[in-house]
Amino acid sequence: MTRLAQWFEGLSPARRRGIRDGLIASGLIFNLVVVFLWGSRLWILVDAPSWYTIDLNDLYGRAEVSLVESGAFRLAPVIAWAMYPFTKLPWEAWAVGYLALSVAAVTVLGRRWTPVLLLAFPPVLLELINGNIHLFMALAIWAGMRWPGAWAFILLTKVTPGVGVLWFAFRREWRSLAVAIGTTVAIMAVGYAIAPVQWQEWIRSLVVSAQGPQVGTLPPLWLRLPFSVAIVWYAARTNRAWVVPFACVLAMPTIWIQSSALLLASLPLYRDRSRFQPAADRATARVGEQAPAARPAEVTSA
Repeated sequence: MTRLAQWFEGLSPARRRGIRDGLIASGLIFNLVVVFLWGSRLWILVDAPSWYTIDLNDLYGRAEVSLVESGAFRLAPVIAWAMYPFTKLPWEAWAVGYLALSVAAVTVLGRRWTPVLLLAFPPVLLELINGNIHLFMALAIWAGMRWPGAWAFILLTKVTPGVGVLWFAFRREWRSLAVAIGTTVAIMAVGYAIAPVQWQEWIRSLVVSAQGPQVGTLPPLWLRLPFSVAIVWYAARTNRAWVVPFACVLAMPTIWIQSSALLLASLPLYRDRSRFQPAADRATARVGEQAPAARPAEVTSA
């Protein structure tokens, strides 16, 4: 990781642009193939029923069937409570609203790169087609690096990508770590007081899912997690906050192509990378920027 980062950062601007343009062209070709060649085979909004067909009387029954059970809800009860009122909308209105919010998340993270991300970054297209929550998770990761309480959304949805919160521990930012963990615990405590059985069922469903057969051919989560922690440690010790989303993707319970949509958080984190430098380094950089240029020595004649 260190050598790769050093290699990339040592490239000339022209070579970086070449790599960027090549990746954009490749992503655009992939998306065109998805839309025009595979379009008829795609299941549109296949994940969306999980958020639309919420049954508060049996939140996790389908989640314990299998990891690919359609309509299975696997998030914390508090997320179901927040989503449930919107399930009263007609399906068409709900779907349009959900897609609009997803595009809004891309816009917040991508800014001027939003058109490129929508057209040429396959995980975004696949996420919009499937209707999962990865784009909102990317938004929470970016926000969590500024406002630590936002990590509660990660810890209460997919859970294990919350490994990114170790950024604060490795940097000894104990107050931020306390806010992130404390916010999560407070939400869980209040939620448990309201509906203890649902929270017990959520924990049980996570255990059942973890013990079930793995989906795909990637290494199991227990093998990937140590590498995720190592990536967060590297990011924290080298002040590269934009690397943390890579660790979060690796720590996903199940990794699909659209899971890489979490990497959108790397864009604003890289853009604001100076913010994560040590205070002394930032002060030195400001002094260097404000220092007047040295005057050329005057030439005097005898």
